[in-house]
Amino acid sequence: MQSANTTAIEEVFHLARRADHRTLRAKLHDDVTWYPAREGAWNPCTTADEVVRTLLWRAGANRLRPGEMIDLGDRVLVQLRGRRLERLGARGFVPRLFQIIVVREGKVASMRDYGSREDALAAAGLKK
Repeated sequence: MQSANTTAIEEVFHLARRADHRTLRAKLHDDVTWYPAREGAWNPCTTADEVVRTLLWRAGANRLRPGEMIDLGDRVLVQLRGRRLERLGARGFVPRLFQIIVVREGKVASMRDYGSREDALAAAGLKK
C-alpha cells in the first residue's frame, strides 16, 4: 500500500513526463528547492519555476522516473531510474542516483540528489 507522500511524488514525475507545466507547478510549494548530488554539477534550483524546468528537462532528456521509494514520514527516499544518471551525480559501477524529497501538505517542499544510497541514508538520519 502506498502512502500519500509516495503517491504525490509519483504524480509529480508523471506530470513532468507529460510536460504538464501548470498542474506540475501546482504540486510544488512556492519556496521549493532542489540541490544537486555534487557541488558545481549544476546550479541549485531555488524557485518553483526553476524546479519545474529542471523536472521537465530530466524527465525528457534523461527519462528520469522514481523507482524504489521508502517513506520516512515527512521525507521520502527515492531511487531514481533513467538514462545517463552519472551525468547527474550518480556513482558506482552501475550508476545509481537517489533523492530525498520532502513533502509538506501534499506538495513537494524540497529535493536533494545523492550519488549513493549510503549518502542518502546518512542524510535521512538512518545511518551514521
